[in-house]
Amino acid sequence: MLIDSTLTSRRDTTPPSDYPAEAHTLWHYIEGLKAYRLHEDSALARHHFERALQLDTAYAPAAYHTAAMLATLDNDEAERYSRRAYRTDTNNVWYNAQLGRLQIFREQYDEGIRIYNNMIRLQGNNPENHRVLAMLYSEKEQPFSAIIVLDSAEMRFGIHEAISPLKRQLLVATAQYDRALKQSEELIAADPYNIENYIIAAELYAHAQKDSLAMVNYQKALALDSTSVDVLGSLNDYYGRRNDHLNYLRTLVPLYSSKRIPLKGKIENFKRLTSNIEYYKQYYGQLNQLAMTVAVTHPDDFEAMELYTDHLITTGDLDRALEIYKSHVNDSVPRVEIFNMILDIESFKKRADSVEYYTRRAMERFPDRAEFILRRGTYYLVNHQYRKAEEAFVDALKRIDSDSLRGATLSMIGDAQYSDNRPKAAFRSYEKALKLLPNDAGLLNNYSYFLSEEGRELERALEMSSRAIEISRNNSTYLDTYAWILYKLGRYDEAKKAMRSAIALDQTQSEVLMCHYGDILHALGENFMARIYWEKARDAGYDKAEIEARLEKLKK
Repeated sequence: MLIDSTLTSRRDTTPPSDYPAEAHTLWHYIEGLKAYRLHEDSALARHHFERALQLDTAYAPAAYHTAAMLATLDNDEAERYSRRAYRTDTNNVWYNAQLGRLQIFREQYDEGIRIYNNMIRLQGNNPENHRVLAMLYSEKEQPFSAIIVLDSAEMRFGIHEAISPLKRQLLVATAQYDRALKQSEELIAADPYNIENYIIAAELYAHAQKDSLAMVNYQKALALDSTSVDVLGSLNDYYGRRNDHLNYLRTLVPLYSSKRIPLKGKIENFKRLTSNIEYYKQYYGQLNQLAMTVAVTHPDDFEAMELYTDHLITTGDLDRALEIYKSHVNDSVPRVEIFNMILDIESFKKRADSVEYYTRRAMERFPDRAEFILRRGTYYLVNHQYRKAEEAFVDALKRIDSDSLRGATLSMIGDAQYSDNRPKAAFRSYEKALKLLPNDAGLLNNYSYFLSEEGRELERALEMSSRAIEISRNNSTYLDTYAWILYKLGRYDEAKKAMRSAIALDQTQSEVLMCHYGDILHALGENFMARIYWEKARDAGYDKAEIEARLEKLKK
C-alpha cells in the first residue's frame, strides 16, 4: 500500500506554482523524459506525456515518445500515438521513420510504402530507406517496382552493400540474368580480390545455364583461396544440382576436412549419401574416402570413429573395423560400445580365444557390467560349447541384481543344459526362471517345446505355448511350437491349421517348420504333400538321413 500511495503522489505532481502557464506542456514533457530515460518509470512517464497532450493536443514530441514506449507492448496503441505525431508534422524524419517501422511490423505494407517514399524525399542520402522501400515492394509481390527503387539508389550511391545483394536477388527472381551478371562483373571490377564476388558471378552464370563461365569464376575464386569453405560449398552445390556425382563427391572431401563444417552435418550428409545401396556400391571408393576423411579430421571424436567403422562393417571390411576398435581398448575413458563391437565381430568370426580375452579385458574396465560375461556365454551357446556357456551364465548370475535379467540368465542356463542332453537340470532352471519371468514369451516357448520333445506334461506345455502366442502374436517359431505340441497330443487337424499359419508368417524358409509340417501331413494321411515338404526341408538344410528315413516310410 505504501508503494501505491507513493506512486499516486508522484502522479499528482504538478508544475511549481511560479512556473508560467504557457510552459506547463513543456514541463510535463521534460518530466516524462526524465521519468522514462533516467528512472525507467514508464507509468509515470506516460502520465506526464498524456498530461502534456491534454494541455496541447498537437504536441507531437509527447505523442512520439508515448508511441516509442508502447511499441513493444501494444502496437495498435503505439500506431495511434505515432500517427498523431506524424499528422502534426509530416515532414519530420523521426515521425516518419517511427510510423513506417510500426506499419511494417503490423504488415501494413501499402501504408509503409507511402511512408518510405516520403522518407526518401526527406532523407534521400540514406540508402537504407531505399532498401526498406524495395523490400516492401517485394513483400507486395511487385519485384519490378522494387528494382526501379534500387536502380535509383545505385544511380545515387553507386554499388552499395546495403542495396546490391537485394537487387541481385530480385533480378534473378525476375529472370533478368544479364542485368544481374552485369552488376556482378561491376562488383568484381571494383574489388577483384574479394572471393565472394566471384562466387556470386559463378552462381549467376550457373542460373543462366552458362556453365563454362560459371566454372571460370569458380576457378578464379579457388585461385585466391583453394581451401575456402564458401567457394567449395558453392561449387559442391553446383555439381549436386547437375547430378555430377563424381565431382560432387570430390568437392566434399575438402569440406569434410574442414573444422568449420560441424561434425553433425558431415554425419547427416554421409548417412543420406549411403542410404541408397546402389549409390553406395557405385561410388564406394569416393564414399570410403569421405568416411576416412571424417575419422582423420576428428580423431578424438567417437561419433567420427563410429561413422568410419560402421562404413567398414557395411562394406565387409570387418578386420579393419576391428583394428580400429582394438586401438581404443586402452583409452583413458573406456567405452562399453567399443568392447561390444569387438565381441560382436570376434563372435561372428568364431574366434573363441579372442572372445575370452576381450571379455576379460571388458570386465577389468567395467567390473560391474555382467553383460560381458553374458555375451561370452551366448557365444559359447551359439557355438555348441554348452558347458562353457553354462559356466559363464552361472558366473554372470553372481553379479546380477535385476530379477528380469536374472530370469533371462536362468532361461539361457536351461537352454545350455538341454542342448547338453541334461533335460532334468534344464527343466529345473526353466522353473526358476518362470518364477521371475512368468510372461516371457521366449522362455515359455522354449520350455514348452523341450517338454514336448521329451513327451512330458504335454497339456501344460500346450498352455505355456498358447500364452507365448498371445504375448507375441504372428511369431512363426512360437506357432511352430504350438502346432508341434498339438501333433504330439494327436490333435492333427488343429496342428495342421496352426502350422499353415506358421509357414505363412515364416520369412526364413525354416527347414524345421517344413519338416514338422511334413510330419503332420503324414499323420493325416496326406502323403503326397508330406513328401513335398520333407523334400523342401532336406533341400533347405535339414538332416538328410532323417529325411530319407521319413521318405522310406512312404514306400511301405
